[in-house]
Amino acid sequence: MQNTPTLEINLSALTANYELIKSKLGDRLCAAVVKANAYGLGMEGISKHLWSIGCKQFFVATLAEAVDLRAVLPNAYIYVFQGILPNEEKEFLHHKLIPVLNSMENIERWEKVAGEKNAVLHVDTGMTRLGLTEPEALALAADKARLKNLGIRMVMSHLASANDGDIEKSNDQRMRFEKAFRAFPQPMAASLANSAGVFLGAEYHYDIARVGCALYGITPIIGDNPMQHVATLSAPILQVRTLDRDETVGYGATYAAKKGSRIAICGIGYADGMMRSLSNRGFAYVAGEKVPFVGRISMDMIALDVSHVPEARLAGARAEFINAKQDVNMLTSLCDTIGYEMFTRMGRRVQYRYV
Repeated sequence: MQNTPTLEINLSALTANYELIKSKLGDRLCAAVVKANAYGLGMEGISKHLWSIGCKQFFVATLAEAVDLRAVLPNAYIYVFQGILPNEEKEFLHHKLIPVLNSMENIERWEKVAGEKNAVLHVDTGMTRLGLTEPEALALAADKARLKNLGIRMVMSHLASANDGDIEKSNDQRMRFEKAFRAFPQPMAASLANSAGVFLGAEYHYDIARVGCALYGITPIIGDNPMQHVATLSAPILQVRTLDRDETVGYGATYAAKKGSRIAICGIGYADGMMRSLSNRGFAYVAGEKVPFVGRISMDMIALDVSHVPEARLAGARAEFINAKQDVNMLTSLCDTIGYEMFTRMGRRVQYRYV
């Protein structure tokens, strides 16, 4: 840990976030979205812990992610958002995976497969990404024989603006989803809510909510974050230098430091997931003190101005870039992006610790 960037994941906080979501859902199911290496926090460690506290339903993006997850959780329900690409059908059956059917091509591919099948149908209600159009969904709902062969057990859609406070857009999507879903033979499970959708109210919950960012402490709503802080990102301080003259810092000489400034060089850079756009804009914490990024972030290093940190407290200190005082949402807001992007950029040199 001492010589590498480290991402420390607090499993007690992860549990608390899961329990908060469950409390809002009541008797409805909470499925964990663990795509993109569990949003950068480590799919294996996150999924094992969630399984141990009662989560049995998991969503990933791709077949490859699903196969990896199946090796970790042999008895979980595993859904694949991106559906079935050509020649993947046998893999889905072999690993007992559940495809999300997003198009008529997906449906035609899946209905040719022999054997016991289980699938989810995705209806697009305004995201304009994946999913059947509403006319396609209504036509399929009327074709009872075809439905039986497909093994569709659930209908889903995806909210586009639930975390932006655009309740009009979310309500429109919910009404469109309701119309499409109710056209299918009942009983049929339904899923509409993502993390933000959980906080819109019970009318969005249906049978299964698909929760990703909220589990990992990324705020799902506008305003105060109701979720507990999960991940702390820190890095070693490689060198501290007190300048004996006015001097520039980093590539491009974009920061001019004054004589007497103390500059700490940290062993983390954009190769480890730190956004280069945070250059001269971001902050870290050293020995409990907030310190600014100075100069451009490079591949392996970031410079911090630690002039106001007592020198005695610098010995053996690590710089914390994401912590309870500055969560990932706060840091990424300084460079006009979102917490998801930073977490999913974590590089191979970052060491993971689950505590």
